[in-house]
Amino acid sequence: MYKRSAVLSLFLPAALLLSQSVSAAPTTGQWQALNVQLSQQHILPRYQALASSSEQLKQATASLCQQPGEGQLNASRNAFHQTMDAWQGIQHIQFGPVEFLMRNFSLQFWPDKKNLTSKQLNALLSAKDESSLNADYFRGASIAVKGLPALERLLFSDKSLTPYGCQLTHAIATNVSLMSHEIAQDWESQQLPRIDSAPDGSDYYEDSIEASTELMKALVEPVEVIRDLKLLRPLHKSAQKAKPRRSESWRSERSLRNIRINLAALAELYRGSDTSSVKALLQAEGQGALAQTIDNHFDALDQQLAAIDNTLFNAVKDAKGHQQLRDIATQMKALHSELEQAMQALDIQLGFNSRDGD
Repeated sequence: MYKRSAVLSLFLPAALLLSQSVSAAPTTGQWQALNVQLSQQHILPRYQALASSSEQLKQATASLCQQPGEGQLNASRNAFHQTMDAWQGIQHIQFGPVEFLMRNFSLQFWPDKKNLTSKQLNALLSAKDESSLNADYFRGASIAVKGLPALERLLFSDKSLTPYGCQLTHAIATNVSLMSHEIAQDWESQQLPRIDSAPDGSDYYEDSIEASTELMKALVEPVEVIRDLKLLRPLHKSAQKAKPRRSESWRSERSLRNIRINLAALAELYRGSDTSSVKALLQAEGQGALAQTIDNHFDALDQQLAAIDNTLFNAVKDAKGHQQLRDIATQMKALHSELEQAMQALDIQLGFNSRDGD
C-alpha cells in the first residue's frame, strides 16, 4: 500500500499543471482600470467629436439659409456626413446620458418601419408653421423629426432649398447639436464620476464589475444589431426580393460606410490601449488564440466590406453583391459568437438582451 506522502507525490504534478492552465478571472482592479481607460479615451472623445461636428453642421445649415445654392448645399451635406460619421462611431454606447430623455432615439430614429419621418416631415413642410422652428417645439416633438434621419431626407433632396425647408433643416441641425453637446457634457460631469466611484459602490453602479458589464454589452450586442438590421433586413430573402430602402442612410449613399465605422469603433473598444484592453485580459486568461481570432475577424470584416464596389442599396439587388453581403453577415455571426465566448472566459454575465424575443 502506498504511503500517504507517496500518493500525494503522484497527484501533485497534475495539480500543479491544472493550476497553471486555469487562471483566475480578472480582478476588480483590472476591470476598473479598463473601465476608466475606455471611458476617458474611447467614449468621451467620441462624444466630443459628435458635439464638434454637429456644431459645424448647425453653422453650415445657417449659411445655407442665408445663401441658398449648390455650393452651400454641398457644404451642408459634407457637414452631415461628418456628423453621421461621429454618431456611427459612438452608436454602440446605449447607456448613460445618451438614454436620458431618449436622446439615442432622438438622434437617430431608425429603423423607421412605418415611414413616420417622411410623413411627419411632409406635414411640417406643408403647414409652414413658424412655431415649429424653435427649441421649445423640438423639446416635445416626435423623435421621428428631430434627428439625423430627418436631416438626411431634407438635405439629400431639394426640400432644404426652399425658404421654410431650409429653416426647418437648420432648426433640426440646431437640435442635434444641442443634444450632442449635452451628452458630451453629461458624460464628463456625471458618467465619468460614476465610473470612477464604481469600486466603492454607489446608487448608480454596485461595483466595477457592473460598470464593466455595461461596457462589454456595448462591445458584444451591437454586432448582432448591425448584422440583423443593417445587413439582413435589406438583403431579405434573395437578390430578386431585396429591400434596399430598408438600408440605413440609403438616401445619402452611406449604408456601408456606417457599418465600417461601427465595426472600427467596436474593434477599438476591444483593443483598448497598450496598458488595458479586453484583448489583453483574454490573453492573461490563457485565451490568446481566441483573443487573436477576434482581432483578426475585425480586420477581415473591414476588408470584405471595402471589397464591395457598390452602394449597399445596389449591392443587395445584385447577385454578386448580395452574396458578398451574405458572407459578411455569416462572418459577423461568427464574430458575435466569439465575443460571447470571450465574455464567458472573462466571467462576465451579459444578462438579458433587450432584443431577445424580437
